[in-house]
Amino acid sequence: MDVSGAFAVSCRHVIVCPNGVVDFVLGERYRPVDVAFAGALNESYRQGLRYFVITYDIACKYGVNFASRCLNKDPTAALIPTPDGPINVAFCVNKFHQESHDQNCRTKNALNYTKFVGRTCGEGVETIWAKLNWLRYSTREMTKGGRREILSEHFNDWNWQKIVSIGK
Repeated sequence: MDVSGAFAVSCRHVIVCPNGVVDFVLGERYRPVDVAFAGALNESYRQGLRYFVITYDIACKYGVNFASRCLNKDPTAALIPTPDGPINVAFCVNKFHQESHDQNCRTKNALNYTKFVGRTCGEGVETIWAKLNWLRYSTREMTKGGRREILSEHFNDWNWQKIVSIGK
């Protein structure tokens, strides 16, 4: 099947999460996004974190059935097993994308009204695409493995550059 796009998960410091990049294929709906979030949420949950805020352009639609799709105490039945207690996930629309949503959605999914986020804009992952969008021209004709290798190298370099310059 043809790849129709890519999705990336990053932390608030705009470092791409391990296994946090997936391809979109027409007709798959939210499953690739669920898989991308599962890696980051599983690791954080294992380390004791229980409250997460996910910002996404379409968080108002994506978050509706997230718990039924991904969460379960049974590790064999869930992408994100939660045997050690509940996990709290808030879904918010990035501030730049809020204006394209109706007033009810903007209020319900606004970062301004969400606990523990401060003045976060939620657009961090968009800065990654602004820097790496040029890759689409060279990766669109590659094999699946070649494309994955090139993207991995560029995301690893992105993370390295962020870590090296974090003190600045």
